[in-house]
Amino acid sequence: MKRVLFSIFIILFIVYPGVAQESITLRGEIISSDNETPVSFAHVGLCGKAIGTVSNEDGVFEFKVAPYLINDTLCISAIGFITYKEQISKLMNTDFMNIKLEPQTSVLQEVIISDNKITGRRVVEKAILRIYKNYPLKPFILEGYYRDYMKRNNDYDSFLEGAITVQDMGYKKSDEKTRVRVNQLRFQENYQENYDKYLHKDENDTLKEVMSGVSTEFFANEFYNMRYHNPVRNQYETLPFVGVFHNFHESNYEFDIAYYTYVDEEEVYVIRFKPKAEYNYLHINVKGEIFIRVRDHGILKFHYSFYVRDLTKERKVYELNMEYRDYNDKLFLKYISYVNFFKIYLGYEIGEISKYREFFVTNIHYPDFEAISKEESIDNTIPLHQLSIDEDPDFWNNYNLILQQQPVID
Repeated sequence: MKRVLFSIFIILFIVYPGVAQESITLRGEIISSDNETPVSFAHVGLCGKAIGTVSNEDGVFEFKVAPYLINDTLCISAIGFITYKEQISKLMNTDFMNIKLEPQTSVLQEVIISDNKITGRRVVEKAILRIYKNYPLKPFILEGYYRDYMKRNNDYDSFLEGAITVQDMGYKKSDEKTRVRVNQLRFQENYQENYDKYLHKDENDTLKEVMSGVSTEFFANEFYNMRYHNPVRNQYETLPFVGVFHNFHESNYEFDIAYYTYVDEEEVYVIRFKPKAEYNYLHINVKGEIFIRVRDHGILKFHYSFYVRDLTKERKVYELNMEYRDYNDKLFLKYISYVNFFKIYLGYEIGEISKYREFFVTNIHYPDFEAISKEESIDNTIPLHQLSIDEDPDFWNNYNLILQQQPVID
């Protein structure tokens, strides 16, 4: 695998068979119509098709479409907004679109929240019980863009990115049976050096100590670590911080229906959770939200943050964000982001480290797909940057590129 040194402003790429220079490129910014703030991680794709991309943190997107799809309709959707729809042929001559999504308010909010039979805990319990109904039990393929990088003392560093295909055997099967193929991979020149220095520890590292937070090293590569932390997919596993999600509604949290919103014109509960008062210890804190669709109790979005406190401040040590979307009457992963934060002592240096892992799904194949062979599937115990991947110098040229402010890797 050739290592590369490059300046990058990437959040997401997506490949299309047959997309070349003649493809239609749609660029734009997505903002809320009421306050003109960016709409982050909005889904941008073709209505009724699995192909799509996601806007970045600033609401910016770039989406390449093959010419034969000119009569298809572009759909842009985000939780809490009315879906934007427009035929591609009407947009193709616009250099940069300014898309304003209208917030969708609920007239049923007071009715739902005032119903004593509908509580946050009961809604979460029903959502967990319906995981096998709402998510695919048959095998499927996810194609997507993965990246991981490190923030060290406020500077972004050690950037790795890859185009990855995941063959999941279905939500009733152990994730250990999932096969992963890395189609292309590239990373910054200093990736191995910083991996050894800040993330990896062996018996010879007598001076390396984690002073606070949680170190990132687990028992497999970073992509597998990130997937393992998905509580909906791995509801029976004992996950760090979250615990066993199948019993999450029985845990020592308060679940409150905070408000009521929409996604794709369907009603959604927004349930906030925090430790019960008697378990709200002074040295830790948890904050989180679960977005659950009213119609079928499908979990559309999950956010979980874990904090430790001292006398002067509260420090975040773990954060998980993920979102799902509909395809072929089932819910499939849209993106997942897993970050942990820690301070490390090296004997000669103290480092404030944040390790980010992000996977954005760009295409879904279900129920029909071309299977990944055992020979193609990677060994999950080997770090991605140590894999031997045949490099195609033209591969990245056929991917969509979305610009953003960070991370900047020089």
